[in-house]
Amino acid sequence: MIKIIFMNHNRSFRFSIHLTFWVFYFFVVFYLMPDYFGRNLSFFQKIDFKLLLLVIPITYFNELYLLPVLFKKKKYLLYSLLIISILLLATIIYCNYIIECSCSFSFCLSQQLWKFLLPVIFLSLVWVLLSLFEKQKELEKTQKDRLEIELKFLKSQINPHVLFNNLNTVYAQAIKGSDNVADMILMLSENLKYILYQSEENFVPLKKDIDFIENYLEFQKLRTQGINNIIFKKNIDSYKHTIAPMLLIGLIENAFKHSLYKEDEESNIHITLTVINGKLDFECQNEIDVENGKRNTEGFQIGLKNLRKRLEIIYPKKHNFSTEKQNDSFIAKLEIIL
Repeated sequence: MIKIIFMNHNRSFRFSIHLTFWVFYFFVVFYLMPDYFGRNLSFFQKIDFKLLLLVIPITYFNELYLLPVLFKKKKYLLYSLLIISILLLATIIYCNYIIECSCSFSFCLSQQLWKFLLPVIFLSLVWVLLSLFEKQKELEKTQKDRLEIELKFLKSQINPHVLFNNLNTVYAQAIKGSDNVADMILMLSENLKYILYQSEENFVPLKKDIDFIENYLEFQKLRTQGINNIIFKKNIDSYKHTIAPMLLIGLIENAFKHSLYKEDEESNIHITLTVINGKLDFECQNEIDVENGKRNTEGFQIGLKNLRKRLEIIYPKKHNFSTEKQNDSFIAKLEIIL
């Protein structure tokens, strides 16, 4: 609670703190404490304006100059020597020349020094706390800006990758004179629209991301040779959720890129997507070539590393991502709290 208050401080908040303190100071010094000379005075008669003419300038000289110029720059020894000297000198001047108490130095300090110390110490603590929280706020902003830059970089690596793969597919089919080229170009235009416009958003409607996945899978069915079964199962209880764009498609594309293509046997890619009560469960399974499994390993690992980094930035402590190999299959599992 205290952190929230200080993190949202502004000029009016500072003013409120100072005003509250000075009301408290007046109450303690001029109301609760008896008159130094034992006189029976009213509250207003006990207000010592000569004391205030010393206390207030010293307090704000400390806050506006000594703290930011010396303390903030870690010149602690010089700051301490100056503020102690000023407080002692002010106390002596007040005792000997203003109220003329003719008392000893030690008695003067014991009776009057606290009146100077109280505002300096309290408002210095306030200044230090505000400065610390302000610094923390700046660090959080810097970290947030850095993460946004890093996230944009990771997304920029994904988008062209998906697009160029699709373009290469259309080109290959056109060379062969395939009858599917027109349909593929139409699907590609829809994919391109999503990649160019929606993927730049931090979050997109879940329905749009799923539509993009389904369109991508239809595109792959038209062009893929050697993968006989592309199975996509989904169970969505509500489309009201949003999701970071282009997260799931990276795993799906890797499944196609690293699948084992067979000419005489069935090769399968199984994809399941479930969203129940705001929890997304995604699983993508594809067959791999165990004997030549090291091909493209470096690029594959980079893709997974980028995905993990994006998840850490976008869904900290709200996701679980794992991969495993089972016999001749590679399985990627992702859980996200949307």
